Amino acid sequence: MSARRPLVMPSTRSAEPDDQGEELEAGTGSTEAAAGRSAGVVESLTGADVSTPLSVAQLPAPYDVAETVTAPLDDREREHLAVCERALTGFRKSVIVAGKALEVINRGRLYRETHGTFVEYLDDVWEIRKSQAYRMIEAWPVAAAVSPIGDINEGQARELQPVFKEYGQEAALAVYREVKALRGERKVTAADLAEARAALPPPRQLARPDQVRDVLTVAAAEGRAPRLAPPVAPPPEPVAEEQQAAEEEGVTADQVDAGAEAIATLERAVAQQRQIYDAVPPSVREAALLYDPGRGERLRNELRQYANRTAYRMRDTGTTGESET
Repeated sequence: MSARRPLVMPSTRSAEPDDQGEELEAGTGSTEAAAGRSAGVVESLTGADVSTPLSVAQLPAPYDVAETVTAPLDDREREHLAVCERALTGFRKSVIVAGKALEVINRGRLYRETHGTFVEYLDDVWEIRKSQAYRMIEAWPVAAAVSPIGDINEGQARELQPVFKEYGQEAALAVYREVKALRGERKVTAADLAEARAALPPPRQLARPDQVRDVLTVAAAEGRAPRLAPPVAPPPEPVAEEQQAAEEEGVTADQVDAGAEAIATLERAVAQQRQIYDAVPPSVREAALLYDPGRGERLRNELRQYANRTAYRMRDTGTTGESET
């Protein structure tokens, strides 16, 4: 059995969409041995320098081997195993490369010299759960199809996968393209893609992929896809007549200015809260606790503490100017 290699592989058990890409951490032991074996193999098969990460095109195409096969690997299979393990070791964030490498190893049963099953191989060599590995295997074709118009992580690929399977590749590309266009300069997240997917009509009602833009635009306008709606413009500055009317009601010009500034501050805070929410899906928490439990727990508690303190400040007390305790 090969030596265990530490792997920071966040779980995605929560139903909440996450935006964090999966990271394969380079390990030690048999990982280094695999990389060493692949030095000449990678160069001969792909022309790639092993000091640089492999691309998806440099991996062999997945192929099936009967489950009853117990014979030792032949030279070609050994080369394929070395290349795939090199990809898994060297690539830290690519769901495309890691997912395809896992599929080649699984379907070709390239683990059979050292492990009885694919699950044993995953657990012993990469410390990846079976469910996580199969999510990566299912996600890589989607990510590869989308990659010409934008790199996506596993969470985003997972949200596009049902579109890919039910509506076809062109529809999946159209969804990503239109979400990206509607978001503008804002980052596309898995939550955005989940909202877009939910807004699609049944496959039989989507005659052409070019209808996706109209469908998503209407959904955003009707409030069914609020994340795809244009950013809310800041309120206009109060005009002199409004200031005068406010003063007649006992509100000074300084109070009007302070109120306008307070609204702007709250809008900035809400935007920052949304960014924080998108930046810390459950996968980030679990990966942090796996990597450094003490520090991860401290940071999680601080994040929760400041969220609670913000909620305390924003509570409805019925009075203004009340000091915190």
